[in-house]
Amino acid sequence: MFPVSLAIIGLNGALTRQDTPSTDKIQYIKTEINSETVDSIAESLASVDVIAELVASNPVLFATLEKVADKVEPKLYIPSQFGSDFEVVNKILPGFLQFKVQHTANLRSLGLKTVDVITNYFAKPGAFLYEHVTHVGIDPNDNTVFQIGDLDTKLSFTRVEDIGSVVAAVATTPVDKLPNTVKVQSGVISYKELIEIYEAKHNVKLTIKEKITKEEGKKLAKEKLNAGFNPKDFTFYLHVLGAYGLEYDINHNELLNPNESVWKWQKYYILILIYIY
Repeated sequence: MFPVSLAIIGLNGALTRQDTPSTDKIQYIKTEINSETVDSIAESLASVDVIAELVASNPVLFATLEKVADKVEPKLYIPSQFGSDFEVVNKILPGFLQFKVQHTANLRSLGLKTVDVITNYFAKPGAFLYEHVTHVGIDPNDNTVFQIGDLDTKLSFTRVEDIGSVVAAVATTPVDKLPNTVKVQSGVISYKELIEIYEAKHNVKLTIKEKITKEEGKKLAKEKLNAGFNPKDFTFYLHVLGAYGLEYDINHNELLNPNESVWKWQKYYILILIYIY
């Protein structure tokens, strides 16, 4: 790792709508991000080495940030691609969220080193993959499971706490050592394990409400997409993708965090064990 200047756009980053006081190490820039603010944002970020996006997936917003990137010309750009590997996704659901793929392509066409960070499913106690579980087929409202494919299918996941460390590690790794796509994971878990842990944590018994094959799930997902993307179906699309197994053949954990010498990867079970034993 080596020192860099890093601009984080979105969430609690450097560009914000909040009146957050700056410090001697962090400068907060309150601004809207639109076509009228491109020049002022670029001027504020003129000396930045790395730009990392943590913004909502929005084609118009992406296009605006591409204009900012073109003016700033950072040494490294980390777009808001956290999630599944779209090379894999497009083999299952062609065209799904294609504008995210195009965003990366547009940044690279500007001559910018652009690194997609792939995390697969987010995991966060009290939220993703713990309480927000419809994308793995669990319906908390009636304690049922919509099963797609084999429950022994395994998924790579990344704890939200680790994603922050990953972004920092990517930003401070020499650019010539970074592949175009960095795949990371906190761990691997199966649908069966997710169900069993959810049952133990919530003291409920989940029953299988409906079961279809992954091929049937893909067919239904394609039909839905062909009718037009509906945000209400987003978790279903994620469920179908997961049913095909979103484990990595390789990952870059050791590149960024060799032998866990920089930080310790968070495990899925760290808080759940309290409820089991």
